[in-house]
Amino acid sequence: MSFLARLFRRFRSPTGFVGRDLEGNRFFEYPSVSDDPRRTKRVVKYAPGRDMLHYVSGERRLAVQWTSWLTHTRSHPPTLEELQADLERQRRVRLNAALIEARDREQAAQIAAAQQTVVRHVEPPSQQPSMPEAVETAPATAPLPQAEQGPLAAGTDAQRLPQTRIVPDQRSDPSSPWKQPPRDEPQSWQPRAVVRRGG
Repeated sequence: MSFLARLFRRFRSPTGFVGRDLEGNRFFEYPSVSDDPRRTKRVVKYAPGRDMLHYVSGERRLAVQWTSWLTHTRSHPPTLEELQADLERQRRVRLNAALIEARDREQAAQIAAAQQTVVRHVEPPSQQPSMPEAVETAPATAPLPQAEQGPLAAGTDAQRLPQTRIVPDQRSDPSSPWKQPPRDEPQSWQPRAVVRRGG
């Protein structure tokens, strides 16, 4: 396209106004200044009273839809309805995130309270009686000899009470039925030769 044709086209449609965002920023599209007519020049003119440095520094941001239109990722400019729907979606996401955080804080508080009550119920080991002391403080009642109980009582007691047998600790027993695990020692590696068959 020649220089005169581009100049004529620029004067014929000087404004190139495309739309605005919810904050009042205006967006323009101008004809291409290069030989490729598809690559138009897209610019934003910020709302009056707003400085571009607020957007550059990250204090404020343009809508993602307009940013993608400015970078030619999106071919058509967004509508105000689309921008309002996205703003509502962002509000819902923030609300849901706040609800989830509140629920997580509440669950963490419940878990902490439950752990504190468990700690309160458990006595320190110094207050709990040890096993030999418990045996010594047990009442000293001796069972009657079998001769005094009579022959019937001896038979019924023998049937009622199970026979207890002391089982030795098999872990410390050298003749344990459990096999000892193999020792981890390095072994030499001997690769096998590849046998090629056919062709």
